[in-house]
Amino acid sequence: MYLEKVIFAIDNNADLHTVAKFTRHLDTERAIGNLQGDVVACIGQWTDADDHPHLEPSYMMDRADYDSFVASSGYVDRQTCVLLVAGDTRQPCSLLFPNGYTEILNPMRSLLTPAGVKDWTYVISTGIYFTC
Repeated sequence: MYLEKVIFAIDNNADLHTVAKFTRHLDTERAIGNLQGDVVACIGQWTDADDHPHLEPSYMMDRADYDSFVASSGYVDRQTCVLLVAGDTRQPCSLLFPNGYTEILNPMRSLLTPAGVKDWTYVISTGIYFTC
């Protein structure tokens, strides 16, 4: 069992129909008793290689659920990477790329404000910003 969380965006996340299909996919897995953990809605900002920030809706869920129901679902096929958050937040986060490469980051920490921080995640339900 994984204690890790995964924070990820889905492909074509600005299309309402795609988002509806994705959430329906997860809702079905929960209804039949497969999805074990919570799915948390987030908003994230990440910076590309050209130093341009990108703001997008994202989700956080247990890695076991992500690996079972999202990774091969077709909804994240074009994602550059996903963020892995260790169960012990004293441990580093990491970016996991589709080719298996992992980039180690700092441990997750909360922020009072995202001002001056390039990459962050905002958890909508708690109103708290986080960064690695």
